[in-house]
This record gives sequence, C-alpha cells and structure tokens, in this order.
Amino acid sequence: MTSSKIFIPRPYQDLIINHEIDTLRCNIWAGMGMGKTVATLTTLEDLFMAGAETQPALVLAPLRVAASTWPDEAVKWGHLRNIEVQPILGNAKARAAALANSNASVFTINYDNLVWLVEELGGRWPFGTVISDESTRLKSFRLRGGGKRAAALGKVAHKHVRRWMNLTGTPAPNGLVDLWGQA
Repeated sequence: MTSSKIFIPRPYQDLIINHEIDTLRCNIWAGMGMGKTVATLTTLEDLFMAGAETQPALVLAPLRVAASTWPDEAVKWGHLRNIEVQPILGNAKARAAALANSNASVFTINYDNLVWLVEELGGRWPFGTVISDESTRLKSFRLRGGGKRAAALGKVAHKHVRRWMNLTGTPAPNGLVDLWGQA
C-alpha cells in the first residue's frame, strides 16, 4: 500500500473549492491536469464533514475516469480518508451490488449507464450532488431531443439533485447553443 500524499492546494484550486462550496450549480472549466478532481473531492470532504451535505454524490464520467481516476485520487490524498469512492460498473448485477455499498459517499458511473441508473433507482434517487466530469458529454442536454441520456437526467436533475458541478478542461462549444447545454 502506498502512503497518502499531503494536499496543499494551489491558489487556483482554492478558488475552485470555494466556488464549488458557495455555488450550488456551477461550472469548473480548467485545463487538463490542473487538479479539478482532487479539488472537487476536497469540496465534497469539506461539505460532508461540515454536515452541509448528507446524501452521497454521483460522478458521471467517461468509463476510464469513472473506473480509476476518481477512486485513485480519493486514495492518493491523505485528507480524503473519509471519502470512499464506489464505481458503478460492469453488468447489471455488478452495478446493482455496487449501489448497495452503504459506506460509499461518492459513486462513479460512466455516461453509457446513466439511463440504466435512473431507471434502476426511479423515485429512490439518493444522490444530492451530481458531478459531470467531462461535461462536454452533456452539450446537447438542453436541446430539443437531446437524447436518451439527457431525458433520463432531466427526470432527476431538478427534482432530486440539490448541488450540480460540471467539470471539463475543454468546453469546446460549436456556438452558444452547445455551451448552454453544458451550463
């Protein structure tokens, strides 16, 4: 087992953390490798420890990021010792078993399984915070006919989710309409 690192936030990471704490629905558009994941996990740790958030968080991310980046970052940094990240991956049986982990405070899932998750949970949606990592995947979210993922997300986004964070290093809009879907 490797030892945990001490996290000393860079000034811009302090800005990210404070913005995420202060703003219930926000966008973090910072370059790749600038520490958005550790900053966001730090935000969650602070909110959980202060009692400001009591429901688990859900991270929507590309498969590799959901499977390894978020869990690895939580283990890597010593100040995140109270955060357990549970990926919701694999076949339907494995995903359902992962959802049953009552110790996890953060769950990760890839975008392709989002429709399954919304249908599986229905009105029992437990996540008070949703984090869209690589939020460019949602750029058609607000457009008419934005797709199955957008429709599924729309069922829970405003009714059950109190805090929403979009993260990306590359907002990459083709115009204001694409940017609107990410905001």
